[in-house]
Amino acid sequence: MIQKFRNSIEILSEKAQVDLTLPQWMACVIGFLLMLNAGNACSSILETNWGKKSGPISIVNQAPIQLLFLQAVPDKAETLPKGQGSLSLNTTITNTLLSESSGNYEGVVDMEMIRASLELQYGILQGLEIGMSLPFVYSYSGVMDNTILDVERFFFDNTRTVRVYQEAGKYEYYVKRENKAFISGKGKRSTGIGDLALRVKGKIWDEGNILPCLSTRLAVKVPSGDTDRALGSGEPDYGFGILLQKDIKRLTAYLNADVIFPGDAFEDEDVSLNEFYEFMLGAEYRICSRLSILAQVNCITRPFHHTGLQMLDRRIYDALLGINYLTKGGVSIQAGTIEDFKHSGNAGADITFFLNVGKDF
Repeated sequence: MIQKFRNSIEILSEKAQVDLTLPQWMACVIGFLLMLNAGNACSSILETNWGKKSGPISIVNQAPIQLLFLQAVPDKAETLPKGQGSLSLNTTITNTLLSESSGNYEGVVDMEMIRASLELQYGILQGLEIGMSLPFVYSYSGVMDNTILDVERFFFDNTRTVRVYQEAGKYEYYVKRENKAFISGKGKRSTGIGDLALRVKGKIWDEGNILPCLSTRLAVKVPSGDTDRALGSGEPDYGFGILLQKDIKRLTAYLNADVIFPGDAFEDEDVSLNEFYEFMLGAEYRICSRLSILAQVNCITRPFHHTGLQMLDRRIYDALLGINYLTKGGVSIQAGTIEDFKHSGNAGADITFFLNVGKDF
Protein backbone atom coordinates (compact mmCIF):
# COMPACT_ATOMS: atom_id res chain seq x y z
CA MET A 1 0.00 0.00 0.00
CA ILE A 2 2.83 2.37 0.87
CA GLN A 3 4.51 1.63 -2.46
CA LYS A 4 1.30 2.46 -4.36
CA PHE A 5 1.00 5.70 -2.41
CA ARG A 6 4.60 6.60 -3.19
CA ASN A 7 4.06 5.91 -6.90
CA SER A 8 1.04 8.20 -6.93
CA ILE A 9 2.95 10.93 -5.12
CA GLU A 10 5.88 10.60 -7.53
CA ILE A 11 3.53 11.14 -10.49
CA LEU A 12 2.12 14.28 -8.86
CA SER A 13 5.62 15.41 -7.98
CA GLU A 14 6.81 15.05 -11.57
CA LYS A 15 3.87 17.09 -12.78
CA ALA A 16 4.78 19.72 -10.19
CA GLN A 17 8.33 20.02 -11.53
CA VAL A 18 7.90 23.62 -12.61
CA ASP A 19 9.97 26.73 -12.16
CA LEU A 20 8.01 28.92 -9.78
CA THR A 21 9.40 32.30 -8.87
CA LEU A 22 9.16 33.84 -5.40
CA PRO A 23 6.40 36.28 -6.47
CA GLN A 24 4.40 33.37 -7.86
CA TRP A 25 4.75 31.50 -4.59
CA MET A 26 3.66 34.52 -2.57
CA ALA A 27 0.71 35.00 -4.93
CA CYS A 28 -0.38 31.43 -4.15
CA VAL A 29 -0.20 32.14 -0.42
CA ILE A 30 -2.16 35.38 -0.77
CA GLY A 31 -4.76 33.58 -2.90
CA PHE A 32 -5.13 30.93 -0.21
CA LEU A 33 -5.67 33.67 2.39
CA LEU A 34 -8.32 35.37 0.27
CA MET A 35 -10.07 32.05 -0.25
CA LEU A 36 -10.20 31.47 3.50
CA ASN A 37 -11.43 34.98 4.18
CA ALA A 38 -14.22 34.67 1.60
CA GLY A 39 -16.48 33.07 4.17
CA ASN A 40 -16.15 35.85 6.72
CA ALA A 41 -19.86 36.73 6.64
CA CYS A 42 -20.94 33.25 7.69
CA SER A 43 -18.09 32.53 10.12
CA SER A 44 -19.19 31.35 13.56
CA ILE A 45 -15.83 31.88 15.29
CA LEU A 46 -16.03 34.53 18.00
CA GLU A 47 -13.31 36.31 19.90
CA THR A 48 -14.21 34.20 22.93
CA ASN A 49 -13.02 31.14 20.98
CA TRP A 50 -9.50 32.54 20.64
CA GLY A 51 -8.06 29.59 22.51
CA LYS A 52 -8.81 27.29 19.59
CA LYS A 53 -6.40 29.17 17.32
CA SER A 54 -3.75 30.19 19.82
CA GLY A 55 -0.79 27.98 20.56
CA PRO A 56 2.78 27.38 19.40
CA ILE A 57 3.75 28.22 15.81
CA SER A 58 3.63 24.87 14.03
CA ILE A 59 6.88 25.22 12.07
CA VAL A 60 9.41 22.37 12.21
CA ASN A 61 13.15 22.97 11.92
CA GLN A 62 13.94 23.97 8.33
CA ALA A 63 17.47 22.58 8.04
CA PRO A 64 17.30 20.66 4.73
CA ILE A 65 19.03 17.55 6.10
CA GLN A 66 16.76 17.42 9.16
CA LEU A 67 13.69 17.75 6.93
CA LEU A 68 14.49 14.31 5.48
CA PHE A 69 13.19 12.81 8.72
CA LEU A 70 10.01 12.96 10.77
CA GLN A 71 9.92 16.03 13.03
CA ALA A 72 7.66 16.84 15.95
CA VAL A 73 5.39 19.77 15.05
CA PRO A 74 5.22 22.32 17.91
CA ASP A 75 1.73 22.02 19.35
CA LYS A 76 -0.41 22.77 22.38
CA ALA A 77 -1.68 20.14 24.80
CA GLU A 78 -5.35 21.04 24.31
CA THR A 79 -7.23 19.06 21.67
CA LEU A 80 -9.91 20.24 19.26
CA PRO A 81 -13.52 19.54 20.30
CA LYS A 82 -15.22 16.54 18.73
CA GLY A 83 -16.38 17.28 15.18
CA GLN A 84 -14.25 20.43 14.75
CA GLY A 85 -11.20 20.84 12.56
CA SER A 86 -8.49 23.25 11.54
CA LEU A 87 -6.85 23.77 8.14
CA SER A 88 -3.78 25.91 7.52
CA LEU A 89 -1.07 26.57 4.95
CA ASN A 90 2.34 27.16 6.54
CA THR A 91 4.85 28.80 4.21
CA THR A 92 8.53 29.36 4.97
CA ILE A 93 11.51 30.77 3.09
CA THR A 94 14.90 29.60 4.37
CA ASN A 95 18.51 30.33 3.48
CA THR A 96 21.12 27.68 4.32
CA LEU A 97 24.89 27.61 3.77
CA LEU A 98 26.96 24.69 5.10
CA SER A 99 30.23 23.31 3.76
CA GLU A 100 32.77 21.02 5.40
CA SER A 101 34.70 17.77 5.11
CA SER A 102 36.11 15.38 7.70
CA GLY A 103 37.66 11.97 7.17
CA ASN A 104 35.39 9.89 4.93
CA TYR A 105 32.61 12.48 4.88
CA GLU A 106 32.06 15.74 3.04
CA GLY A 107 28.99 17.86 2.47
CA VAL A 108 27.71 21.10 0.99
CA VAL A 109 24.29 22.67 1.50
CA ASP A 110 24.03 25.97 -0.38
CA MET A 111 20.45 26.86 -1.19
CA GLU A 112 17.34 28.83 -0.53
CA MET A 113 14.13 26.91 0.04
CA ILE A 114 10.44 27.75 -0.06
CA ARG A 115 8.37 25.14 1.75
CA ALA A 116 4.58 25.21 1.89
CA SER A 117 3.02 22.64 4.22
CA LEU A 118 -0.68 21.85 4.29
CA GLU A 119 -1.65 21.20 7.93
CA LEU A 120 -4.91 19.54 8.95
CA GLN A 121 -6.22 18.71 12.45
CA TYR A 122 -9.59 17.22 13.38
CA GLY A 123 -11.22 16.23 16.66
CA ILE A 124 -12.64 12.72 16.22
CA LEU A 125 -13.60 12.23 19.88
CA GLN A 126 -13.59 14.36 22.99
CA GLY A 127 -9.92 14.60 23.92
CA LEU A 128 -8.71 12.78 20.80
CA GLU A 129 -7.35 14.59 17.73
CA ILE A 130 -5.84 13.43 14.45
CA GLY A 131 -3.66 15.47 12.09
CA MET A 132 -1.53 15.42 8.97
CA SER A 133 1.18 17.46 7.26
CA LEU A 134 1.89 17.39 3.53
CA PRO A 135 4.73 19.68 2.35
CA PHE A 136 5.59 20.99 -1.09
CA VAL A 137 9.23 22.06 -1.47
CA TYR A 138 10.98 24.35 -3.93
CA SER A 139 14.77 24.63 -3.46
CA TYR A 140 16.79 26.99 -5.65
CA SER A 141 19.90 29.18 -5.74
CA GLY A 142 18.37 32.03 -3.77
CA VAL A 143 18.35 35.82 -3.56
CA MET A 144 19.34 36.50 0.06
CA ASP A 145 23.04 35.51 0.03
CA ASN A 146 24.53 39.01 -0.33
CA THR A 147 22.03 40.55 2.09
CA ILE A 148 22.82 37.98 4.78
CA LEU A 149 26.55 38.59 4.35
CA ASP A 150 26.06 42.36 4.70
CA VAL A 151 23.94 41.90 7.84
CA GLU A 152 26.48 39.55 9.42
CA ARG A 153 29.32 41.97 8.69
CA PHE A 154 27.37 44.85 10.22
CA PHE A 155 26.18 43.14 13.41
CA PHE A 156 28.84 40.49 14.11
CA ASP A 157 32.61 40.69 14.48
CA ASN A 158 33.27 37.19 13.14
CA THR A 159 31.42 36.43 9.91
CA ARG A 160 31.60 32.74 9.02
CA THR A 161 34.42 32.02 6.60
CA VAL A 162 32.16 29.87 4.43
CA ARG A 163 29.82 32.85 4.01
CA VAL A 164 32.65 35.25 3.08
CA TYR A 165 33.95 33.00 0.30
CA GLN A 166 30.53 31.85 -0.91
CA GLU A 167 29.65 32.19 -4.58
CA ALA A 168 26.35 34.03 -4.26
CA GLY A 169 23.34 32.71 -6.16
CA LYS A 170 24.55 29.12 -6.35
CA TYR A 171 22.58 25.92 -5.68
CA GLU A 172 24.49 22.92 -4.36
CA TYR A 173 23.32 20.11 -2.08
CA TYR A 174 25.06 16.84 -1.33
CA VAL A 175 26.52 14.74 1.47
CA LYS A 176 29.09 12.08 0.56
CA ARG A 177 30.75 9.15 2.30
CA GLU A 178 33.93 7.85 0.67
CA ASN A 179 33.16 10.12 -2.29
CA LYS A 180 29.73 8.51 -2.84
CA ALA A 181 26.69 10.77 -2.36
CA PHE A 182 23.95 9.36 -0.12
CA ILE A 183 22.07 12.68 0.08
CA SER A 184 21.86 14.73 -3.10
CA GLY A 185 19.63 17.44 -4.54
CA LYS A 186 20.42 17.14 -8.22
CA GLY A 187 20.36 19.87 -10.84
CA LYS A 188 20.03 23.62 -10.37
CA ARG A 189 16.92 23.31 -8.20
CA SER A 190 14.66 20.73 -6.62
CA THR A 191 10.88 20.80 -6.65
CA GLY A 192 8.32 18.33 -5.42
CA ILE A 193 6.18 16.89 -2.67
CA GLY A 194 7.88 15.93 0.59
CA ASP A 195 7.11 13.20 3.10
CA LEU A 196 3.57 12.92 4.48
CA ALA A 197 3.29 12.93 8.28
CA LEU A 198 0.29 11.52 10.17
CA ARG A 199 -0.39 12.28 13.85
CA VAL A 200 -2.77 11.40 16.67
CA LYS A 201 -2.97 13.32 19.96
CA GLY A 202 -4.84 12.27 23.08
CA LYS A 203 -5.48 14.30 26.21
CA ILE A 204 -4.56 12.61 29.51
CA TRP A 205 -5.97 15.26 31.84
CA ASP A 206 -7.33 18.81 31.72
CA GLU A 207 -5.58 21.81 33.16
CA GLY A 208 -6.25 22.39 36.85
CA ASN A 209 -5.47 25.11 39.35
CA ILE A 210 -1.91 23.81 39.70
CA LEU A 211 -1.43 20.99 37.21
CA PRO A 212 -0.96 21.85 33.52
CA CYS A 213 -2.95 20.23 30.74
CA LEU A 214 -1.18 17.04 29.65
CA SER A 215 -1.45 15.17 26.34
CA THR A 216 0.51 12.52 24.52
CA ARG A 217 0.96 12.03 20.77
CA LEU A 218 2.11 9.51 18.19
CA ALA A 219 3.37 10.38 14.69
CA VAL A 220 4.29 8.36 11.61
CA LYS A 221 6.07 9.55 8.45
CA VAL A 222 5.01 8.02 5.12
CA PRO A 223 7.99 8.12 2.68
CA SER A 224 6.29 9.98 -0.16
CA GLY A 225 9.17 12.35 -1.01
CA ASP A 226 11.50 11.66 -3.95
CA THR A 227 14.88 10.52 -2.58
CA ASP A 228 16.63 11.32 -5.88
CA ARG A 229 15.85 15.01 -5.26
CA ALA A 230 16.50 14.83 -1.49
CA LEU A 231 12.82 15.41 -0.69
CA GLY A 232 12.66 12.52 1.77
CA SER A 233 14.69 9.74 3.35
CA GLY A 234 12.84 6.95 1.54
CA GLU A 235 11.97 5.14 4.77
CA PRO A 236 9.11 5.46 7.28
CA ASP A 237 9.85 7.05 10.67
CA TYR A 238 7.79 7.13 13.82
CA GLY A 239 7.87 9.00 17.10
CA PHE A 240 5.95 9.83 20.23
CA GLY A 241 5.97 12.60 22.81
CA ILE A 242 4.23 14.52 25.56
CA LEU A 243 2.77 18.03 25.55
CA LEU A 244 2.19 20.35 28.51
CA GLN A 245 0.25 23.62 28.61
CA LYS A 246 -0.43 26.06 31.45
CA ASP A 247 -2.29 29.40 31.50
CA ILE A 248 -1.10 32.14 33.82
CA LYS A 249 -3.40 35.12 33.30
CA ARG A 250 -2.47 36.54 29.85
CA LEU A 251 0.51 34.22 29.50
CA THR A 252 0.42 30.61 28.31
CA ALA A 253 3.46 28.34 28.62
CA TYR A 254 4.02 25.31 26.36
CA LEU A 255 6.39 22.37 26.60
CA ASN A 256 6.85 19.59 24.01
CA ALA A 257 9.21 16.63 24.39
CA ASP A 258 9.44 13.98 21.65
CA VAL A 259 11.60 11.05 20.58
CA ILE A 260 11.86 10.10 16.89
CA PHE A 261 12.92 6.70 15.54
CA PRO A 262 14.15 7.01 11.93
CA GLY A 263 14.13 4.14 9.47
CA ASP A 264 17.34 2.68 8.03
CA ALA A 265 17.43 5.14 5.16
CA PHE A 266 21.16 4.87 4.38
CA GLU A 267 21.87 1.27 5.34
CA ASP A 268 23.19 0.47 1.85
CA GLU A 269 25.79 3.22 2.24
CA ASP A 270 26.78 1.87 5.69
CA VAL A 271 25.53 5.05 7.39
CA SER A 272 23.61 4.16 10.55
CA LEU A 273 20.93 6.30 12.20
CA ASN A 274 19.94 6.57 15.87
CA GLU A 275 16.82 7.84 17.58
CA PHE A 276 16.87 11.58 18.20
CA TYR A 277 15.07 13.96 20.55
CA GLU A 278 13.23 17.24 20.17
CA PHE A 279 12.32 19.73 22.88
CA MET A 280 10.27 22.90 22.53
CA LEU A 281 9.68 25.50 25.22
CA GLY A 282 7.30 28.29 24.27
CA ALA A 283 5.45 31.24 25.75
CA GLU A 284 2.50 33.16 24.34
CA TYR A 285 1.36 36.56 25.62
CA ARG A 286 -2.11 37.79 24.65
CA ILE A 287 -2.04 41.52 23.95
CA CYS A 288 -5.79 41.53 23.31
CA SER A 289 -8.52 39.07 22.44
CA ARG A 290 -7.30 38.56 18.85
CA LEU A 291 -3.58 39.38 18.99
CA SER A 292 -0.70 37.62 20.72
CA ILE A 293 3.08 37.38 20.50
CA LEU A 294 4.99 34.13 20.79
CA ALA A 295 8.53 33.08 21.59
CA GLN A 296 9.75 29.51 21.18
CA VAL A 297 13.10 27.81 21.77
CA ASN A 298 13.80 24.45 20.15
CA CYS A 299 16.55 21.90 20.68
CA ILE A 300 17.04 18.95 18.32
CA THR A 301 19.57 16.16 18.65
CA ARG A 302 20.60 14.40 15.44
CA PRO A 303 20.03 10.95 13.94
CA PHE A 304 23.62 10.81 12.65
CA HIS A 305 26.58 10.19 14.94
CA HIS A 306 30.39 10.14 14.75
CA THR A 307 30.58 11.32 11.13
CA GLY A 308 32.86 14.23 11.96
CA LEU A 309 30.58 16.68 10.14
CA GLN A 310 28.89 19.31 12.28
CA MET A 311 26.07 19.59 9.73
CA LEU A 312 25.18 15.97 10.56
CA ASP A 313 26.23 15.46 14.19
CA ARG A 314 25.79 18.74 16.05
CA ARG A 315 22.62 19.58 17.94
CA ILE A 316 20.51 22.37 16.52
CA TYR A 317 19.18 25.18 18.70
CA ASP A 318 16.86 27.78 17.24
CA ALA A 319 14.70 30.60 18.54
CA LEU A 320 11.40 31.68 17.03
CA LEU A 321 9.68 35.02 17.43
CA GLY A 322 6.24 35.52 15.92
CA ILE A 323 2.84 37.14 16.09
CA ASN A 324 -0.56 35.45 15.97
CA TYR A 325 -3.58 37.43 14.76
CA LEU A 326 -7.17 36.24 14.47
CA THR A 327 -9.29 38.25 12.04
CA LYS A 328 -12.95 39.00 12.70
CA GLY A 329 -13.76 36.45 10.02
CA GLY A 330 -11.91 33.72 11.89
CA VAL A 331 -8.77 33.56 9.74
CA SER A 332 -5.61 33.00 11.75
CA ILE A 333 -2.46 34.77 10.48
CA GLN A 334 0.96 33.97 11.91
CA ALA A 335 4.22 35.58 10.84
CA GLY A 336 7.75 35.85 12.16
CA THR A 337 11.30 34.60 11.92
CA ILE A 338 13.49 31.74 13.17
CA GLU A 339 17.21 32.11 13.91
CA ASP A 340 19.77 29.53 15.00
CA PHE A 341 21.92 30.15 18.09
CA LYS A 342 24.39 28.44 20.44
CA HIS A 343 26.91 27.39 17.79
CA SER A 344 24.25 25.95 15.49
CA GLY A 345 25.47 28.04 12.54
CA ASN A 346 27.47 25.11 11.14
CA ALA A 347 24.63 22.63 11.60
CA GLY A 348 21.31 24.19 10.64
CA ALA A 349 19.61 26.80 8.50
CA ASP A 350 20.87 30.39 8.74
CA ILE A 351 17.52 32.14 8.87
CA THR A 352 13.87 31.37 8.21
CA PHE A 353 10.88 33.65 7.66
CA PHE A 354 7.36 32.25 7.86
CA LEU A 355 3.77 33.17 7.04
CA ASN A 356 0.94 30.86 8.10
CA VAL A 357 -2.74 31.28 7.33
CA GLY A 358 -5.50 29.02 8.56
CA LYS A 359 -9.08 28.64 9.63
CA ASP A 360 -11.21 26.39 11.82
CA PHE A 361 -14.16 24.52 10.37
